[in-house]
Amino acid sequence: MPHECDACGETFNTLSRLRLHDCPADEPDDPDPSSSFDAFLDSISDTLSANMQQRSSERRKRGLEAASDALKTTLEEAAQGGVDAAFGLIGRYERELREYHDREDYDTYRGILWAFYEPVAAALDENATREGWDFLVDLIDAYPRENTVEEPLVSPVIENAVGRHVIRTRLEDGVAAIPAESLVYLGSFWESMGDVSGEESLTYGWGIGHPDHSAVDHLRDIVTEELFWVHGALSHTFYADQHAAADLLEALLTDERIDYEDRYTLASVLGTVDDNSPPQIPRYWDLREEVDYHFEFDEAVRSRLRETIEAEGFHRRLGGDWTFSDMKI
Repeated sequence: MPHECDACGETFNTLSRLRLHDCPADEPDDPDPSSSFDAFLDSISDTLSANMQQRSSERRKRGLEAASDALKTTLEEAAQGGVDAAFGLIGRYERELREYHDREDYDTYRGILWAFYEPVAAALDENATREGWDFLVDLIDAYPRENTVEEPLVSPVIENAVGRHVIRTRLEDGVAAIPAESLVYLGSFWESMGDVSGEESLTYGWGIGHPDHSAVDHLRDIVTEELFWVHGALSHTFYADQHAAADLLEALLTDERIDYEDRYTLASVLGTVDDNSPPQIPRYWDLREEVDYHFEFDEAVRSRLRETIEAEGFHRRLGGDWTFSDMKI
């Protein structure tokens, strides 16, 4: 006895074939391949994000379990304030990170690093806000960066506190009030790009225009050696002073020492800046909430940079009605 599909009218000799057939009625009227693919990509992204969050949570849990009671106690003491307590916290944090790092137990090392990163950075920032630059100078002197091999493992949280200080100082008192030593310190981590310490030092860009330390010269000097650190610092130069940043970017985009593709990579920073999302560095510190800062492009600067992009031919790989957002990579 034939079996008819109620939806499409096709007949089958068995119920199994009826159930398994590809019924046209099950397909959307106007299938959109791009939307299906987008949904597929979204599902992958969601899965990866969930997996990463799970791994991050497990790593932090491992770090909390491995950390000594002494580290947890010194964190509580430092959170209540006091320079001595803050130095005690950093000393204990460094020792425990070093212990697992030297054992090559990198999972536990990273677990402790991230489990305590935010509260340690907050404790340092509170002391720096209360005590001023002198507190940070003493911290840098106690944990100096000699080179990439001998870099203290607590460097990222110190850079985090220094970066917050640099930004606050510039916005409240102007670029000249930023301690030049803070820029020298942050600018020394460009060789660590790819590590947390390299990322935390990107606030170096807030020093553009400093009368006693030329961030522009430093960025131009190292661009062919560490493109991505310069790219990361560039976004911060725009947040600090978009006119000076535009001068710097134009100089880089017309610098024939730099490979053409690398120059396009540098130009892509405009997409990051133009989407008006707050910078992710310093970690665990929201520029908008902390200092009520919002970036807006000056239209004259925007127009000038569009002309430079077109003069260098970068617009040819974009659509006809292109915007800076189209340049994000």
